[in-house]
Amino acid sequence: MIDRSEAAEALRSVEQVRLRTSAAGAYSAASPHLLLSGVIWLVGFAATGLARPAQWPSVWIPLTILGVLGSFVITLRSPRAARADPAKRIRQAARGLWISAALIVFIESTFLLFRPTELTSYFVFPTLLMGLIYAVIGAFGMHRFIWIGAGIYGITIAGLLLAPAAILFCVAGAGGGGLVLGGVWLRKA
Repeated sequence: MIDRSEAAEALRSVEQVRLRTSAAGAYSAASPHLLLSGVIWLVGFAATGLARPAQWPSVWIPLTILGVLGSFVITLRSPRAARADPAKRIRQAARGLWISAALIVFIESTFLLFRPTELTSYFVFPTLLMGLIYAVIGAFGMHRFIWIGAGIYGITIAGLLLAPAAILFCVAGAGGGGLVLGGVWLRKA
């Protein structure tokens, strides 16, 4: 027979295994989304840095549509969704669309409210917001997201302070590169 402290320790061990297993599953599900988002972010900001301002919408509109639709498809085809009934799969994928729409509306509303006079704000703010979101997700037991968010945030601020003339390429590397590296790292979880 085991005593009370041994039973409590066994229960703590079981809970730790459950939490690690849950986090690994969440990392696995998030990895393809980060990879897709990272590539789109990297291509979008690098192309923005090379294009004239009048061409920026022709860069970002198709990339945004591709990203939202790609994320929808990734969610529908995920192993976790495959085990769910079709209605639940659609709801999960639709949730991603709503989150994307809410973020886009929030960012655009913030720009409308504060009306930045420098273009740098339009590039840096979404990247800092993304770093914050990943750091907050990490606070809910998925600690690798803290590092992803901190890396994105830190590289963006360093680029802003040390290379403001190259901020588009810093943001491409911080956001896009950070998400791609994060996606690869989460895949190995």
